[in-house]
Amino acid sequence: MRRRRIALALAIAAAVLLVSVVVGPGLVARRVATRVSRSLGTPLHVGWLRWNPFAGRWTLDRLRIAADRGPAALTARRVSARIHLWDALRGTYRVRALVLDGARLRLRATPAGWQLPLPAGPPEEAGAPAAAPSVRLDWAAAPHARVRLEPRAGVRSSLRLRQLELTGGLDPDGAQVALWTRGRLDRGSIAFAGRVRSREDTRRVRLRLAAAGLDLARVLRLAEDTPVGDLRGRIDLRAKYDEAGDVTHAERRITGSASGRDVALRAHGVPGLWLRHVGLSRFDVDLDRRSVALGQLRLRGPEVWVLKTGSELTIPGLAAGVASPPNGPGWTVTLDRADLADGTVHHLGAESDEQSFDVMLEQAHAGPLGAPEAAVPFSLAAVLASGGRVAATGEVVRAPATRLHAELAAVALPPLAALARSPLRLESGNASGALDVAFGAGGVEASGTLVVADVKTISPDPVRPEDVLAWKEARLALRQARSAPPSAAFEKVEVDWPYVLVDRSAGGIFPLSLAAPAAPAPAEGAPLPTVRIDALRVRGARIDFRDATLTPPYWRALANLGLEARAVEAPAVRVAELRAGGLVDELSPLSVEGTIGARTHLVAQVERLALPPFNAYLEGASPYTVSSGAVSGKSEITLERSELEVNNQVVLSRLGLSGEPGEDFVKRQLGIPLTLALALMKDYRGDIALALPFGGHVSEPSFSMRTVMLQSIVQAVRGAILSPLNALGRVLLRDGRIERIDLDAIPFPPGAREPEGAGRARVAQVAHVLGSHPDLAIRLRGLVGGADAEHLRDEATLADGRASEPLRAFLRARLAGSPAPPLDDAQRARLDALRAGLPWPGAALHDLAVDRGAVVAAALILEHRLDAGRVSVDTPPTPGPERLVAAPGVAVEVYERQ
Repeated sequence: MRRRRIALALAIAAAVLLVSVVVGPGLVARRVATRVSRSLGTPLHVGWLRWNPFAGRWTLDRLRIAADRGPAALTARRVSARIHLWDALRGTYRVRALVLDGARLRLRATPAGWQLPLPAGPPEEAGAPAAAPSVRLDWAAAPHARVRLEPRAGVRSSLRLRQLELTGGLDPDGAQVALWTRGRLDRGSIAFAGRVRSREDTRRVRLRLAAAGLDLARVLRLAEDTPVGDLRGRIDLRAKYDEAGDVTHAERRITGSASGRDVALRAHGVPGLWLRHVGLSRFDVDLDRRSVALGQLRLRGPEVWVLKTGSELTIPGLAAGVASPPNGPGWTVTLDRADLADGTVHHLGAESDEQSFDVMLEQAHAGPLGAPEAAVPFSLAAVLASGGRVAATGEVVRAPATRLHAELAAVALPPLAALARSPLRLESGNASGALDVAFGAGGVEASGTLVVADVKTISPDPVRPEDVLAWKEARLALRQARSAPPSAAFEKVEVDWPYVLVDRSAGGIFPLSLAAPAAPAPAEGAPLPTVRIDALRVRGARIDFRDATLTPPYWRALANLGLEARAVEAPAVRVAELRAGGLVDELSPLSVEGTIGARTHLVAQVERLALPPFNAYLEGASPYTVSSGAVSGKSEITLERSELEVNNQVVLSRLGLSGEPGEDFVKRQLGIPLTLALALMKDYRGDIALALPFGGHVSEPSFSMRTVMLQSIVQAVRGAILSPLNALGRVLLRDGRIERIDLDAIPFPPGAREPEGAGRARVAQVAHVLGSHPDLAIRLRGLVGGADAEHLRDEATLADGRASEPLRAFLRARLAGSPAPPLDDAQRARLDALRAGLPWPGAALHDLAVDRGAVVAAALILEHRLDAGRVSVDTPPTPGPERLVAAPGVAVEVYERQ
């Protein structure tokens, strides 16, 4: 009986124990879950908790922690832990094994870091922190766990872990954790391993990461405030993080390697960057020393889109990165080498997003990149899609300068001019050469040689397509060019076959009109750019000039222009030696030589320059037009300080005018018609030689170049006119105008029909003037005077026969010009009576005047061989006593030959 009772008691105890083992853990788990729910502020649901006391295994079914919204923050299908009872009885918190099956975890990005999306709980009460218990985890695993990452609302990534293993421990002196996992982050594979060991005064962290095929766009979504926009592609990464030190100082270092493929950067649908393949052999980041050491960087098939907005160039999608602390030390970056192959740079216009031009980079190399003062060598070879090749070698020195050697081969210039927004567009042109460029704090310096060939511009006005500039080849040897202060010094500049049309219109003068709106006004105090050319040579140039403001337009050309100059300087224009020559209208030689500077001395000569083209400028200013003629001349110009002295020697050849006579400039200034003035000025060859000196003080406000030139012309013309007129007689002037011309008559002896010595000399003088001025004609008119009447009356008295012999002797002596015998009063009275009885010899005087004019005309034509068309004789009227002149002779009048 007693045994039965003992057996029953044991059975009841076993049953109670069994019920406690089976039911107790579940009841305890639910009670604990309720308390934890209140602590977390969110529901915590658990299933049934089972305990196997023989194996020491605790198994919890269905663990779920609710989130503030959406799916649960943490769920697990089953949680299994192996905890020995005697470890707990000894006060040791030791988990020998922990397995989470079907674990699902949500992490949300917050300012404090990645956290479970739990509701905000009540604030913790201030107090002394509770001492952390000692916990040891021998081994933990979460097979096929999944972590949902939520960087911001509406964006999430998934971390699917095939395996997660963890060991470690926590005690008051520190912690020790070891972790290993592998899985997939979205569509890329990832493996991670790490160890963390910390004590009161030391810490040691070692992390290892290996990733393949990571989606850049999804990875960057997990980060905050990235300096790039829409970045896509796949990357492979192998990295190690090591940290060791005490609480005051720890060394932190990240090392590894990386590569990527099909990396693309975009912004608002506009491409910015595409890398077919990028590889970095190694990287070493020292976080404490703020240094980054990179190995070899390899880029294959990169494409870059450069967007121009105003004066700035940007890559779409790439913004400025996070700035370093203003007071913190800067980062030091070193690179072993960078290699690029088969790259392309596209230029996009900001307004139309149209591709302007492409640059294909065949290859580029740079490195090593070391200390800031160390030079970084680089080289590149590129092909422009518009035509041409560019090769550059050099070195970059971050302090103080960057040096570059560039070689150009047939680089097309039109797209570059469009890119630079040049006011003059180019239809064709290419550049070749070699340049050495240095960039530094003081600005940019350059030197080298450049050949610019086959350049032709596009007219800025579609209505005037002929307004162009062009040249066959320009060769420049640049000694030095600087940006601060702006200057350029050339050893030699040679230009072959340049062409320009200087086109004057109502809108301005091309090409001078291009510089006016395009050139910005220099800042106050800013130095003007200076240019010096040691030797300048221009060969085969042509300059066409058109003045469209006239009707019809005036057109002139200067062809085959050659120019050689030495020591040319600007903007203070100085030329040590200048020689230039060409052909005006391809017929008339033009030459200029001299110097320009503090004392400018130039000598210009032109030969046989046709005058009819200048008729366009005579329209409305003169009733005449130039029908023929040419001008030759020599001009010597001297300008020293402000004193101007100009000596012009001008010869007008075979000048012919057409048109109706009228008021003209010469008649207004000199008082005689232009045609007569020209006839008086022409020499025997038909040339008009004028000396036109003028000068003045150009700095005086009253100085006018136009005024002094007109005054010089008027003086020269007046002198040329007065020279032949003074040879023939007298000219009366009033206020510089010819008021009257008194030409001396050709003297004749009284009653004679033939001139004597003085008369013949006068005829020869007239013939000489007419011979030296072929455009002059002469008009003759016989003159009779009182001496002629006396002579004829003496002849008539002698012929009458009524005179006595003494009277006849007296008359014969007087007619012969010999001394006459004396007459007494009776004889004189008788002579007067005989003469008074004779009729007035009007007819004889008229015949005498006609004969005299005819004799002089015959002498000019026959003896002096003047053209008969230039000599005319007017028939005088029958003279009466009141028409007699003081001295007998032949009146002379000159006029322009018709």
